[in-house]
Amino acid sequence: MTSAERLAAIVTAVEAVGLRCLVMGGHAVRFYGFERSTSDFDLQMAPDGWDDLADRLARTPLAATGVLSEGNTWRPGAFRRFQIGQLPDGREEWLEFWRSNHLLSPFAEAYARREVGTYGGRSLAFLGLPDLIRSKETERDFDWDDIRILEEFLDARRFAAVESRSAEPVSALVDVRSRKGFERLYESKHLADSVAVKSAIHSTTSTVTWAYLRPFVSELDASTPPAPIESAIERKLRTVALASGLHLSLVEMVRRRYKTERQAADAADKQAIRASQSR
Repeated sequence: MTSAERLAAIVTAVEAVGLRCLVMGGHAVRFYGFERSTSDFDLQMAPDGWDDLADRLARTPLAATGVLSEGNTWRPGAFRRFQIGQLPDGREEWLEFWRSNHLLSPFAEAYARREVGTYGGRSLAFLGLPDLIRSKETERDFDWDDIRILEEFLDARRFAAVESRSAEPVSALVDVRSRKGFERLYESKHLADSVAVKSAIHSTTSTVTWAYLRPFVSELDASTPPAPIESAIERKLRTVALASGLHLSLVEMVRRRYKTERQAADAADKQAIRASQSR
């Protein structure tokens, strides 16, 4: 049985006892097209099955091997993990459930934005791609490696929708986050659409997107960035040559600051939880 087939069997088992869930983590990354190894199974689950989760799992085939056991967690009430087996190389196999954290939207909202597709031989529901990217904004560098690739995938999807005329150009501009996505928009002349660019820069919530778009609007039309940017960088973005090496370097400076801030926010969230437990 492949890892993907194993996930499909796990989801089938938990759904059979009335648990609703969305696939997240490494398997969701693989579903969207980035081939990388993963041994754990991560699910965001609806809160209504949380309190009796262990009892429900005990009624599934996952308990038939006699391995099923709940592990310790430092996020009580938000995260639970169960050992469900052992891999041929000796590593433990874990099924992990998230009810909430600061990087996840409430289940009902995430479920409304879910993406359904075939994986491991059956139809599964995954965190939508933007939600998955958001869930990866942790203090761990390898999660940001996933983000870099996933942002390219998301930008490519939005660009394809614009090219097929099933979406307006502003939909690809308003949250462009990857260099590949930006260069594709620039080369295809979509950034020459001043109306779409003005709409996007006033609507975006991403400082990275804002930095990509800023040189394409006049001083009169420019908006303020959605989050603070170093004043020296902001001034240079007003006059830098469009899509030049300097422009792209400035964007990367903004991106690094965003990453650092998000990593710090995740570390602070974890520290706050640990501190509350030690009281």
